Amino acid sequence: MRYSLFNEQPIWYLDVFAESIVERGRVRLRPLDGQRADSTLRIECSRKLRQKYGVGTVFKLDVRLVRPHNKKPYLICRNRKELTRALEYFERNKRVQIEHLIGTQLSLF
Repeated sequence: MRYSLFNEQPIWYLDVFAESIVERGRVRLRPLDGQRADSTLRIECSRKLRQKYGVGTVFKLDVRLVRPHNKKPYLICRNRKELTRALEYFERNKRVQIEHLIGTQLSLF
């Protein structure tokens, strides 16, 4: 008896660097160029977590490829309740976070 509708093994990509970008007015995650994971695919994770950090922040994720029938494939985070900022991009992330904090404090006035 088969319990799965899919007869292929899941494809995992470990330690993928993903950048937060704005696409159609929403913050999204996309893999950076030059990795095994296709940089045109979107990464699904919590909206709250994506908006918590500034646009341009780089994260280090473990993702799985999902290929729904008759739809565009996408990637899904292994741990959808937590995003880990990439230490390899520490200086870049620090600059983005400072800009994000200044922007949110200015919007309060």
